Amino acid sequence: MALIFFFSAQPKGSPLLESFPTPPGLGHFIGYAILGLLLYRGFNGGLKLSLGWNKKAAFRTLLVGVAYSISDEVHQLFVPGRHFALVDLAIDTLAIVCVLLSIRVITNRVGG
Repeated sequence: MALIFFFSAQPKGSPLLESFPTPPGLGHFIGYAILGLLLYRGFNGGLKLSLGWNKKAAFRTLLVGVAYSISDEVHQLFVPGRHFALVDLAIDTLAIVCVLLSIRVITNRVGG
C-alpha cells in the first residue's frame, strides 16, 4: 500500500513515472494484483492453497482492496496534474477480482 501511495504522490510528468514505459492502466493492474494477493494471504493466514477457498478472506480482500483504490484516487485529487479516474478504479478492482478468481481455481485443483 505504501508503494502504491508513493507512486500516486508523483505529479503528472514526473521522471519517476515516465521511466516506466507501460501502457496506461498496466501499472494499476499489476500493483493491485499484487496487493490483492498479499491481502488474501494476510486475511487467510497464508496462502494455504491445499486447504481450499476462504470466502471470508476473499470478501475482506475485495473490500479492503477496493476501499484502498478509492482512497488512492481521492489522494490523487491533491497531486498536481493527477485526478480521480473511474477507469483506474475499475482496473484496480478488476485486478483484485482476477487474482481472487485465480486463487479460487488453484485451490479447487490443489485441494480437490
